This record gives sequence, structure tokens and C-alpha cells, in this order.
Amino acid sequence: MNVIDNLWKVRAALFFKELRRYSRYIFNDHLLFVLIFGVGAAAYYYSGWVKHLRPDFPVAWVMGAFLGFALTASPIYTLLKEADKVFLIPIETRMKRYFRKAVLFSFSIQAYVLLFVLAALMPMYTSVTGHGISSFFGLLLLLFVLKWWNLSLSWNVLKLQDAHAYTWDWLVRFVLNVMLIYFVIKEAPVWYIVALAVIMLALFLYFYWLAKDKTLKWDLLIEREQRRMMGFYRFANLFADVPELKGRIKRRKWLDPLLGGIRYGRENTYQYLFARTFLRTSQYSGLYLRLTVIGAVLLFFSNERYLALILALVFLYLTGFQMIPMIGYHDLKIWPRLYPVSGRLKEGSFLKLLAVCLSIQTLIFAIAAALSGSWANGFYVFIVGGIFSWILVTWYVPGKIRQT
Repeated sequence: MNVIDNLWKVRAALFFKELRRYSRYIFNDHLLFVLIFGVGAAAYYYSGWVKHLRPDFPVAWVMGAFLGFALTASPIYTLLKEADKVFLIPIETRMKRYFRKAVLFSFSIQAYVLLFVLAALMPMYTSVTGHGISSFFGLLLLLFVLKWWNLSLSWNVLKLQDAHAYTWDWLVRFVLNVMLIYFVIKEAPVWYIVALAVIMLALFLYFYWLAKDKTLKWDLLIEREQRRMMGFYRFANLFADVPELKGRIKRRKWLDPLLGGIRYGRENTYQYLFARTFLRTSQYSGLYLRLTVIGAVLLFFSNERYLALILALVFLYLTGFQMIPMIGYHDLKIWPRLYPVSGRLKEGSFLKLLAVCLSIQTLIFAIAAALSGSWANGFYVFIVGGIFSWILVTWYVPGKIRQT
């Protein structure tokens, strides 16, 4: 038993070591200043928006949706490894304390998320309902109880063999979470809340009884743990090169017409190589697509000109920064060294690709800002974003490349 307890301590220590390792890059350099500036600007406009809310604003539904999602998303951080399928399955019956600590560990991390989400929603809540900040602690206690219910129910469902059970479990828990928060905020009759609480308790007891004698699905637990770590590595890759990140490579033949503009010739060798790398590797094309979509959506709902400009510049910076490691993607391979071309073409070809990507992203951001209701906002985003992209490609990125 002591060996199993020590196993959790070792795994947790390795997890936090990995977290600290990349946190130095994420929360270092002047990027932290950019993020703080962006969050500060968003908070400023959010506070101004809250002041103009009317009493008929559906705050109960809005808080129910946000908090319901934060409650329903309840992954269990088991910290399992691929080899555990071989070495730990024989002692599964002695692993109860290990997984109990995993659930408690998951609750501790997700409780902080709930704390920040509730704190962000409280100005809206107090502005519409008129209640003081004293209600914060009561709501927080309720959220902690609901989070424990979600984690416990999710853990029991993970033992079931039916693959559809996971989807239905998520949907049912989301609806119940939203409805309970809605009733509490709307100050519905007590018997509404009691009836819903009884349903949630019955659901927990039913799945507890259903999964009581079931064995763990080790493949699923390990796959989910690996997926979570890959998600963390993809986020860390925005700020530093992550060797552990495994990018998927796909042929994507339907994107070949995009390469038609690259002329055949020795001087375009690296340009073709980097363009192919970008299109086929999800590590870069996936991040570029996600940042572009998220930035465009935020700009579409941003009517304030200065906020739109800040959002555009932040996402352009993040895109340019996260693509820098691609210049060294093929450094450990022998084939590029056999190319009969000068190595000086490498940096120039990469910067040309980056300029094209940032230009397309700037145009998309400008269109999104214009569609928000102000063509002037789109024009300013296009001009300022273009100038900023030129500064990134001409001055910032070459300096970063030479530092690595």
C-alpha cells in the first residue's frame, strides 16, 4: 500500500515539474505584458458593459450556461502512463486509494477554475439582481458541492462499456447543472430546487450501483490522460518549442492548389518545404486555424474600436510567435542538408511564408471587425494589423530566430 501511495506522489511531482518547466516560458518575457494588457482592456470594457445592463437581462441563463459548462467539464486527472496497462492492471483492486487521490486532485484544480469563473460573473450578477457580494460565498459553496457530484458521477460512468453513455452523461449533467443554477439565481420556489437535488442524488446512486462491480477501462483512462497532456503541450507550444508535442501529419491533397503559386526553382526549395510542412502538420496549421477562428469570432462581437485593435494585435502576435519553431522543424533530418541550395534561403523562405499567413489572418480579422457593424473598425484593423505584421516579420521574428 505504501508503494501505491508513493506512486501517486511521484506522478504528481513529475506533473508539477512539467508544469513549472513550461510555465517559465509561458509567464516570462514581454508576452506576459501583452496578455495582462489584453485582459485589462477586456475587463475595462466588461465593467462598462455591466453598468448598462437592465433588470430584465437574463443573468440566470447566462450564469447557468457558463457555470454549467465549467461544472460539467469534469475530467479526472489520473496521471496514468502507457506502461500502466501492463504493470498496474494486476493490482487494480489495490489502487482504490490512488484513484481517490486522483479525484481529489482533479477537484482541487477545477475548484480554482470555478472560483475565477464565478468571480468574473459576479459583477453582472450584482448589477442585475441587486444582491451584494456576500452571496458570492454561498454560490461558491454550492458550486463546490456540484463539482464533487459531477466528478463522482463522471468517474462511475467511465467504468461502463457503452460508448454512448459518455455523451449522454455529459448532456444530462449539463442540463441538470444549468437548471439548478438557474433556479438558485432566479430564487425559484424551494421545492423546485429540492426536486432537482433529489433527481441528481438518484442519478448518482444509480450509476454508483451500476459501476460498483465494474473494472476500470485502462485504455480509455490512459488515452484521455495522453490527450490532456497533448492539449497542454499545444498550449505551451504557443510560447516555446515543445519536444514532447506529437503533431499529426496528413497528406491533405485537396490543399495542393494553394502551392501552385510557388514557382519551380532552386531558390524556392525551402519555401516549398515550409509551405508543405505548414499545410500537412496539425501542430502548426491546427494552431493557426484555431487562433484565426477564435480571433475572428471575438472581433465579430467587439464593437469597440480600441478593443478590436487590441484583440487583432494579440492574436497576430500569438500566431507569429507560435510559428517560429517551424523554422527548425527539419533540422534533425539529413535530407534538407543534401539540398544543393544556400542555407541563407532558409530564413527568407520562412519569413515569406509567415508574411503570407499573417496577411491572410489580418484580412480575415478586418472582415470580421467590419461585419460587427462598423466598416471603419475593419479598415483600422486592416491598416494597423498590416503594419504590425510587417514589424513582426521584418524585425521581431528574425531577432527571435537568431537567439535560438
